[in-house]
Amino acid sequence: MINFKRYHANILRTFLLTSLLANNAVFAEEKYNTSHESLSSYDVPQWYSEGKLGVFMHLSLFAVPAYKNEWYATNMYYSTDNANMQKYPAYTKSFSDHHIKTYGDRKTFGYKDFIPKLTLEKFDANYYADLIKKSGAAYFAAPAVHHDGFAMWDSKEIAWNAAKMGPKRDVVGELTAAMRKKGIKTGVSTHYGRHWKYYNFREQFDTWDLENEGLYGKRRKDTDPPRPEDALQWERVMNELIDNYQPDYIFVDGGIADAHNEYKTEIFRDAFRRVAASYYNKSTDWNKDVALSWKRDALKAGEAIHDNEGSLEGGIKARPWQAHYTINGSWGYTGERAAWPTDTLLRGFVDIVSRNGNLLLNIGPRADGSLDKGQETALLEIGQWMQVNGEGIHQSTPWLTFGEGKLNSLQAGSKDTWKYDKAAIRYTQKGDVLYAWFVDWSENGQVKLPQAAQFNAKNIELLTAKGSAKGALTFTVEGNDLVVDLPKNKSGQFVWGLKLTK
Repeated sequence: MINFKRYHANILRTFLLTSLLANNAVFAEEKYNTSHESLSSYDVPQWYSEGKLGVFMHLSLFAVPAYKNEWYATNMYYSTDNANMQKYPAYTKSFSDHHIKTYGDRKTFGYKDFIPKLTLEKFDANYYADLIKKSGAAYFAAPAVHHDGFAMWDSKEIAWNAAKMGPKRDVVGELTAAMRKKGIKTGVSTHYGRHWKYYNFREQFDTWDLENEGLYGKRRKDTDPPRPEDALQWERVMNELIDNYQPDYIFVDGGIADAHNEYKTEIFRDAFRRVAASYYNKSTDWNKDVALSWKRDALKAGEAIHDNEGSLEGGIKARPWQAHYTINGSWGYTGERAAWPTDTLLRGFVDIVSRNGNLLLNIGPRADGSLDKGQETALLEIGQWMQVNGEGIHQSTPWLTFGEGKLNSLQAGSKDTWKYDKAAIRYTQKGDVLYAWFVDWSENGQVKLPQAAQFNAKNIELLTAKGSAKGALTFTVEGNDLVVDLPKNKSGQFVWGLKLTK
């Protein structure tokens, strides 16, 4: 007689052993795992390190109220008994005051009620692709999900999304397709790592209602730590984006580091490393080189591309890095406002490139999907400048020194952000050609290039709209410096480039 209990036990053991062997075989074929040694062996893609300029976009429900900043979703639920909101109480309270005055009670009209007002009726992915192409940017990150948790793609993991609600459009999908038609490396921008703690839960708010958990998440006390499920949900969302769009680039905002910094838990950083390893492994299956950026201490140095909100001031970094900044002082759309002057943006840009960095510039469309003229003009002017000077930017590497003098740091919140020295110089190099960047066309018609004598230049030309100017510029050697005589007639604008050849 057959012993069915033993028979089924043997079948189960065989199944588990077969599965384990199969999984081990898969793991054995995967090049990357979650260890620091493995992740840091993934190199920065050539297209990224040579591209230098990227653009990303902030677009979600916060574009509807367009009030002060993109943190409307958390600040509108201000309450006096929330200690987290008392650091700047007057500022934070202004959001709730504005909301109540404009839209009414937060139980009746909450953040979710902006969804129908995010119409995107003027959103045109082809327009944005054409604009990014004209800007000279090499890559773009579509707005996948912000801290507010409203997904901008047809997500199965986040039921509250723009494909099923509001505009009923897959914004990420539309932008990805349009950008790739233009030959632009395309990825996603994600801020979901802070969603688990983003909302304030009180009975007098609509965040308390269980039927709204799909947007606001589960109720939590103000100081409750993240749950393991929060990190797993973040991981599933990231993997869905990776599988759906095969992104060339992923921007991960620094909020993912909050769990570690505030609660000393590794669950989000562990999830991030699993996502990174999976992303790197899948890129080999896709036969494409991908880039992943991280902020603060979400990962360790070398495991991906380090990103911060502004320039580094510490010389030249050995590994390519990134600074991201907003084009007009606001991440999301907060009303009509002028963009930063283009010369300001370009001074920051050449400073970053001279230090082996990339600049990722942000734009923020209106709730109807259109872009204001100021942001559009800034990108077009950057593109026009790149047509003249791009040969010394794209595919360039740092020289022996980044240069001398203070240039714009583009550092958010710094009181010295826009201060610069008129005599400041920055250098880039491409092969055996040195490029020197200066920011002021001096009245005496000369520009001094510190330490450039050691390059042993035989010829110096000014980059112009028709390429390098015909006819070399005269120059003299003063110790370690070169003093270059500029053309009598000023040409070009914003930042000027000199091309030095041997």
